[in-house]
Parts: sequence; structure tokens; C-alpha cells
Amino acid sequence: MAKKEAGVEEDDVDSFLASLDPECEYCPPQLVQKLFESRAIGCITALLDRKVAHNQLDLRRRLANGQRPMCYAAKLGFHQGLQLFLRHRIHPTDNFLPDGSDSYSNIPKDEYGGEVIDLAFEASCEERKKKLGEEITLSQLILWLPEWISEPGNFAWWHTVKLLGRTCSINIESKALEYAVNGQATQLLWLLLVVPDRVLSPTFFRAIPMFKDRLELFSLRDFLTAQLAVVTADSLSIRHHDPSQMSNKSSSLELKRLILATSLRLLEVFHRAGPQLTFLVATLEKEHLSNTPIAQQVKTVLEGAGFPLTSLDCPIISHPYHSEIKDYASASHKEAYLELVFLIRPVHVCRSEVLGSRFSRAIGKLCHHPYLKEWSPQNSVFKLLFIFCLPDLVEKMQCMLQLQLKHRNPAKVICPTYLAELCFIYMTEGRIVEFTAALMAVQILLRLDHPLIPQMSFHTVGNKKSPPTVYEYLLHQLKKVLDEEISLTGKSEDSVTVQLVKEKQSVISSALLLTKIFERSAQHINWYLHSARYEVIQERGDLKLIVDDVASFLEDSGFLLTSQDICVNHMECFSSKSSVSKTELKGDSWLFGPHMQRASCVKVS
Repeated sequence: MAKKEAGVEEDDVDSFLASLDPECEYCPPQLVQKLFESRAIGCITALLDRKVAHNQLDLRRRLANGQRPMCYAAKLGFHQGLQLFLRHRIHPTDNFLPDGSDSYSNIPKDEYGGEVIDLAFEASCEERKKKLGEEITLSQLILWLPEWISEPGNFAWWHTVKLLGRTCSINIESKALEYAVNGQATQLLWLLLVVPDRVLSPTFFRAIPMFKDRLELFSLRDFLTAQLAVVTADSLSIRHHDPSQMSNKSSSLELKRLILATSLRLLEVFHRAGPQLTFLVATLEKEHLSNTPIAQQVKTVLEGAGFPLTSLDCPIISHPYHSEIKDYASASHKEAYLELVFLIRPVHVCRSEVLGSRFSRAIGKLCHHPYLKEWSPQNSVFKLLFIFCLPDLVEKMQCMLQLQLKHRNPAKVICPTYLAELCFIYMTEGRIVEFTAALMAVQILLRLDHPLIPQMSFHTVGNKKSPPTVYEYLLHQLKKVLDEEISLTGKSEDSVTVQLVKEKQSVISSALLLTKIFERSAQHINWYLHSARYEVIQERGDLKLIVDDVASFLEDSGFLLTSQDICVNHMECFSSKSSVSKTELKGDSWLFGPHMQRASCVKVS
């Protein structure tokens, strides 16, 4: 071994410092490259701490192989070195300055800074594939990335990307557009965590040179929704193409639709919960971590913004990270599919303030009741209706409605127009449990022939220019799905498109059946839930009698129930008497905030 490289392989600091040439002002590029390749963290630390007056470590100089030190360290996966440079307050952009320059204005756009950012993204993607596999849901990705960043060996990547994204002359908007269109969700999530204000900017396209003169383009979200509309229209008209090319084109369009919908959903997550997620990652930077696991904190943020986890998310975050995280699956969410795409949701994106209202949050919490976990989308919707007729859920829904009707702020009193919009949101997202809960809680106020509000009438039904009713909209959606299914029959049996069409048809059919049930039987069911017989059954605890009574009302209304529809022997919620105790709903209730008045509610023991 040459004298000038003594101690490098063993990371022997004393031998290394003794071998340095005192005549050299800067450490030779060949020696710096050898330090990186040997991962001699002790020797590098000694140079950064100026243990000797000579042989300074200048990261602005290229290595012997012509590469810049930071880029080479990133390619080697030398995360400890990157973290060490940052801890010694060496600005990562120093690595990209031209020799002799002291200004950041001369940094070439999208060149060196973009190269290191891409390397950081590549490192996280490779680790994600090792830990989680090739195909994951969007929630899994959002749960995993902050956890990966928090690891000591990876935190240098976070510093590097953040500082480069905020200081280098890099067109972040161009990169975000590329990632969103190509379905690179990990890279898009990085940018949303680092520079959310630029990615979510309403003037997003003004920062991209080739689009700055197009005044009709504003935000990235507007662009993606417009593209999704085009892809959706193409998929519906695919039957007019050459049959021999139909299968391949259908698969291609479905892939594009999934990519665009996934990017839109990621933007929606940060539109609602962006500040909380960025603040959570900022706490990692300040090293003021609480005892709560990072994944658990991210889960809380997502659920608070209206994005409950599915059962598929839980094994991913339970090992190897935090085994104490339990299954928070919502029965109304299709396992994998709804995490990637809005099931039958139109291109229009509903306002986040409506999704985050008190009433919709109360509905969401109600739908996490243990009884509802016994129902899945594969079961009959009649069984779902039977569960909602159980005393525990009935009293909670009555309490919710009572509080909304007696709200001190008149502007927040629930109204039929708002209810129509809320039901519209649930049914277009395929959230059958929430849709049923909304219909049960407000069946007196909401008429199912109530037209959807004008803002939601962006799609006309047939030749009608007036807003469609709930039933008309669902019927129109079912017709489109059936037409799409017919056009694909025998031409793409093995493709994912057929399965997606069947999923949409199942959800729309369930929602359509529920609207008919409440149209014909809502008054009978409401009368029954307030009858003396219902109180007697509640006191006796023979909950299976409720199934028989409600089934008789449904049969009188013209619904033909099979033995499978009314068989509840396997459901635990009907097997024993529920212990229900009355209590007062105070300001810190799980349903509403501290401004609400007292009201009667139930507590499940």
C-alpha cells in the first residue's frame, strides 16, 4: 500500500494522518476517492475536524474519476459520509459550484443538483422494493417513506434533497409533472414533503417555460383531472376501435387511468393533511421525537384527514417497524383497489372542506364501530341494513342528528342540499357503509329525489340539463359500466380491466339497491325504530327479532330476500345481548368538538 494511503483500508486515523504530505494544501483527489470507496468515516471526520493544518478536504474539487464527491458518495450508497458532511454544516450545493465560484446563480439547471436528487429517489425506491415489494398501495407508501427517512443512515438524503430543492436552480415543477404523469409516486411524494408549496401551487404551470404562456392551465391538479377525463372518455369509446387491438388498448388506457388517479389521490392527501405531514417530518430533523412510532403518527394524520387504512397496510408497517399497530380496516373500503383509484368518482374533485365537516367525520367514526367490521362488501346489503338497526348504532345516529339540528350556529345546521352532496361523495367513492349510515341518520330530512347541488352537476344525465337526482345519477353510472362490460366481453378476459369493471358494477348496484330500499321502506323502518316493540326487544336482548321484523318490512315493500340475506347466525353482533348504558355527551365526546351542547348518547361497554 502506498504511504499516502496508509490507514485508509483499516480506517486507522493515526496512521492516516501521519502519512499525509505536509506540503499539500488540499487532500489529493485520488486519496479522497479512496476514502469514499473504503468508507473510512474516521479518516474523513479527522479531515473535516481539521486535525491537521494541511490536506484540507475540499468537496468542490472533482475526484480522480471526474465525478463530484457528493454525487460519487451517493452512487456508492455512502450514507454515513453524506450525513457527516451535513453535520459539519457543509452545504450540499457547495458540491455543485463551478471551481472558483462563490455564487449559486451559476449552477446549471437540472444538472448536478438534479442528479443527486434522482440518486436519493433511486435509493429510497430500491429500499422500498426490498422491504415492501413491487406493488404497494398509496397508504403503504405514505406510511413507509417517513419511517425510512427517520433511520440514521438515510436522514442525510432528506437534508440533501431539501436543501437542493430549495436552493439550487432546479425546475421542481417540471420534475413534479414528469413524476405525476409517469406514475412515479415515490418521487412525487418526496417533492410534496420537501417543497409542497411549489407542487400544490395554483400557478404551478407558470413556472414551466413551455407552459408559461398558456393561461388556461393553473395547478397540477387541474392538469391531471383534465387528462383523466380524456383517458376515461377514450376507455368508454374503445368499442369503436379495431377488435384485434381492443385488448391492448384497453389495458393501456386502464394503466394510464390508474396512474393519473393515484397521482391525484396523493395530491388530495397533501391538500388535506400536507401541513401535518411536513411538520411531522420536520420533527425528525430537529431530533425531538416523541415515544410514539413514526408510522403510528402518520396513521393518525391520515385517518384524521379522512383516509382510513385498509387491512393490507397493516402487515407492511407492523414488520419490521412497529408490531403494535393494529388493523384499522374500514369495512366500506375495497382492499387494494380503493387505495389506488377513486372507484366510480367523476373527474370533479369534491371540496375538502365538505369532506372534513363535523358530520362526515362523525359518520366516519361511527363506521368504525365493531359491529360493522363483521360486514364486508361481498355480503348482502340487507345484512348491512340489519346491523344499522341495532340499538347501539341507532342511538348514536339519533344523537348525531339531534346535535346537528340543535346546533347553536345556524350556518352549520344540516340541510338537504348538504346531505345530498355528502351522499354523493360517499356513493361516488364506493363507500357503501358510510353511504348507508348517511341515509340511516338523515332519512327524515333527505328525499332521494332531491337534486344534487348545481356545483355537482358537471355531468348531465342523458339530455337533461338540470342536476340529476341521486337515483338518476347511479342509474346513469350503471348504464355506462354495463356498456363498458359488454364492449370488453370476450376480448380481454385476462386483463385487469374486466375485474375493475365488475368492481364498479358491484358498488353501483349496491348503492342503487340502497336508494330503492330507503325510498320504499324508510318510513316503515323509522317508525319501527321508535316503536314500543323495538324497546321491548332492546330490553330482552333478542336482537335476531330485529332481523325478522325489518325483513318483513322489506318484503312488504316488494324486496325478495333469500335465506342468505337474513342468516345472521355467524355474526357475533346478533349472538348476545349488548350491554348499553346511557351517558351524557360532553364537550370532549368522540363525536363532536367542545362547542356542542349536551345530548343523549350511548356508551358501549
